[in-house]
Amino acid sequence: MSKNTASVAKVQKMMQEMHIDDKLSTSSQCILPMVFENQSFNHSPHHQQQLHKQHCDRARFFYRLRQKKKERRLQHGPLSVRHHQQHVKEIKRNNQEQKRENKLITAILGSSIARNISVKNIENETNEVRLRFKSGSDCADALSWLESTDGQFFMRGVNQLIFILCTNDIHRVGAFEIAQRIDYTIEKIRRLYSGVNIIWQLLQQRTRNTWLLPEGQAVLNEIEKCNRLLLELAAKQKFDTIQPAIPIQCMYDGLHPSRYGVEMMETTIRNYLQQNRMVHCFSFSNVPHRFQNDALPVPLMSINF
Repeated sequence: MSKNTASVAKVQKMMQEMHIDDKLSTSSQCILPMVFENQSFNHSPHHQQQLHKQHCDRARFFYRLRQKKKERRLQHGPLSVRHHQQHVKEIKRNNQEQKRENKLITAILGSSIARNISVKNIENETNEVRLRFKSGSDCADALSWLESTDGQFFMRGVNQLIFILCTNDIHRVGAFEIAQRIDYTIEKIRRLYSGVNIIWQLLQQRTRNTWLLPEGQAVLNEIEKCNRLLLELAAKQKFDTIQPAIPIQCMYDGLHPSRYGVEMMETTIRNYLQQNRMVHCFSFSNVPHRFQNDALPVPLMSINF
C-alpha cells in the first residue's frame, strides 16, 4: 500500500513539473491506472518467483564456482608435493649414479675363508665392494657360477675381481693341478668379462689334512709350492696377487681364519684398492664391460648361497 502511495506521489510531482493539473487533465485518468497496473504486474507473485529463482540460480552458480576453485586448490597442493618429491628423488638418483660412476666396484668371490669379511670395513667413498662366498667352493664351482645369470648380474659394472679360493682345491688335488685350474679360470674370466682387473689371494696356511696329504707340515709344504706356482703364473698372465700372510696361530680350526685373520684380509684388500685406484682409474673408465648396463647393482651386502 505504501508503495502505491509513493508511486502516486511521484506521478503527481511529475505532472506538476510538466504543469499538468491532475484535477482538470483527463490524461491523469489514464496514466495513474497504467502506473498502478504496471506496479501490480511487476510485483505479481509469478514475477517474484522468477526473480527469486534467478537469484537462487545465480547464488548457486557462484557457490559451485567457488567450490570448484576450492577443489582445484586442494588438488593442486598434493600434486605439487608429489612433483617435488619426484624431483628430489631424481636428484638423489642422479647423485647416486654420479657417485657410482666415480667409484671403482670390486667384487670378492671366495669360499668359506671369506665368509666373515665385512665389505663395510673395506669400501669407502671411492670404492664399492661386493662379496659372494660359498662353503666348499673351488675354481670350477666359482667359474660355473660366474657364467650363470646370477653371476652376470653380480658382475655388472665390476672393475676388479678378487678371488679367495683354492683352499678346497688343495684338499682334492696337488699344487700343479691347482695352478692349471687357476690358469684356466683366469683365461675364461677374461673372455667373459673383458677389462676386469683380476686379483688372486695367495693360499693361507692350513694344517688340516686333505684327501692326499696328512695333517700338518705336509699340507703346509704343498701350500708353499702352490703359492710359488701362483706367483709365476701371475707374472706370466699379468694379474695381481695379494697376501695377508695370516699366521698359523690365527687359523682357529686349522682351516678358517679367526677374527684377527679376517681383519688382516680386510686390511690387505683395502690397502690394495687404495694403492691401485689411481693406476686403474683411467683404464677402467674407458673399457666397456660385456654385461654392463643401466640396471642398478646388487645391494652392498654379503651373498651366501
